[in-house]
Amino acid sequence: MQVASEGIPGQSPQQDWGAVLDRLAKGDATAFLRFTRLVTGCLIQLRAYDFESEWDDLRQEVTAAVLEAREKGRLQEPEALVAYVRAVTRNKVFDRIKRRIRRSENETLPWEEASLPAAAVSGEPEDPVGRQDLRDALATLPDEERTLVVGVYVEGHSYPEMARRSGVPLGTLKRRLRDGLARLRARLDAAASSRPDRAGSDPEPARRETHSP
Repeated sequence: MQVASEGIPGQSPQQDWGAVLDRLAKGDATAFLRFTRLVTGCLIQLRAYDFESEWDDLRQEVTAAVLEAREKGRLQEPEALVAYVRAVTRNKVFDRIKRRIRRSENETLPWEEASLPAAAVSGEPEDPVGRQDLRDALATLPDEERTLVVGVYVEGHSYPEMARRSGVPLGTLKRRLRDGLARLRARLDAAASSRPDRAGSDPEPARRETHSP
């Protein structure tokens, strides 16, 4: 079955990812190269250039996660594969962002107390959060919360640096981040639940046979 991969750099609009995944599971080198190009396209789409030195590790981690999901029967729908790969790649990048901030701050992140939906930050994406959903949710935040959320979690500024840039006391900054992330979660949860194409959300998806070319 051909599956659309529009918007991912370096990918043809249609690709039989079910067949590629079958060959990848059998150790086919060509399938591995094709699959890792898909992961690389997702990394480019995410603009994860701050972690470019770790892209080889990220490709390996995403490949292992997808093969594990296939082995456990969670990837029986070929058309859900591209969205699943995109979500796993994003989660792996977010994990590195969190570790970097944790190292610089040495404290609990506010998004661990009021986190984004599981699909955005967990290792097991259930329903990938769309970019437009995130943009729409950010647009609903009060200006003082949106500026801080974008500054810390998108632009990568540390808490003290963002406090200096914004003129907001550190304690107030953390409270606004926590409140802003809680609002984001509520909006993204609502957006995800209202979408008709909840790819990968069914814990027992209907089995479909895929045929290698």
